[in-house]
Amino acid sequence: MIVAIIFVTTSRERLVRGLKPTNCDFSAINIHRRGADPSDSFVRRDGRADTQSLVTVIRSHAERDPEFRRLVERNDLNDNGIPDRNLRVIYDALLSSPARGQAREYITDGRSATQVVYSVRADATQAEITADARDVADRYRFEATATGSVVVFQAISDLIFESAITSLGVALAGTALFLLVSYWWLLDRISYGVVNLVPILVAVSLVAGTMRLAGIPFNALTATILAITIGLGIDYSVHVVQRFADEFEQQDLPTALDRTVRGTGGALAGSMLTTVFGIGVLVLSLFPAIGQFGLLMATSVIYSFLTSLVVLPSVLVVRDRLVGESGFRDALRRARGRRAAGED
Repeated sequence: MIVAIIFVTTSRERLVRGLKPTNCDFSAINIHRRGADPSDSFVRRDGRADTQSLVTVIRSHAERDPEFRRLVERNDLNDNGIPDRNLRVIYDALLSSPARGQAREYITDGRSATQVVYSVRADATQAEITADARDVADRYRFEATATGSVVVFQAISDLIFESAITSLGVALAGTALFLLVSYWWLLDRISYGVVNLVPILVAVSLVAGTMRLAGIPFNALTATILAITIGLGIDYSVHVVQRFADEFEQQDLPTALDRTVRGTGGALAGSMLTTVFGIGVLVLSLFPAIGQFGLLMATSVIYSFLTSLVVLPSVLVVRDRLVGESGFRDALRRARGRRAAGED
């Protein structure tokens, strides 16, 4: 059974105002009222949330013990089987009875905290259960905390997800800085570093879009893949840009691009295929998370390859128009040609 637990503790501020925990926080009627109008992810029973709490123990023990049942009835003002007054006496009787072990599961020794266990629907998501459990916790008059395995796992997933998003940003920033410095140092062309980033950003966007179309949730594991895509895809764009830089030293722009795509593109295609088939076998895993990981990894490699051969050449053309390097080189070649003709 999947459950969400609300752990309620006393508030010193309220105690100073004279509200005792046994008369307010942990009164059976207060716990009972919280079960009304249950959230969508909670299991309903007779129009109320299906719960296990101190109220459950009181009712169960009252059915078995006539003396305790009479005690509850004397303090039940609205005849609903739940005591409304003299709760300290009720709790003392309950904790001195054979039901003490059951009661201790829901209330602490000092009666400063109690827990209420809500049954939740099996088809509800962790996010829905967590949101509804926290909403119910906010309805309690004192400090209440939503907990339980589902809520804890969701909190851990949220933490890992935030970390994965941060890692994605750090990976992108680190890659950009490294490329800018490298191309400035090696080729004195810092713009090549910017050009390298464009196909990677496109590949990451395509992977995220594929996740949406395939119905793959954007969680801690899949968010990490976006950061990995940067590391896998940057190789393809670096090879293409480096080959283009070498060709562009001797050839005009169209020729340099043609030789780059034909030459380096073929080698990258072989590398892409071996990587995709090597990682793609994870899709056959019986564990869904591993299957999704293999699918997204293979997809990210394919997208990185395609963007490096389709998007990157276009970006190189745009870069050339902005920088004007081709025009400068053509003018330089014409001047050299005229000089050579004059010497002849």
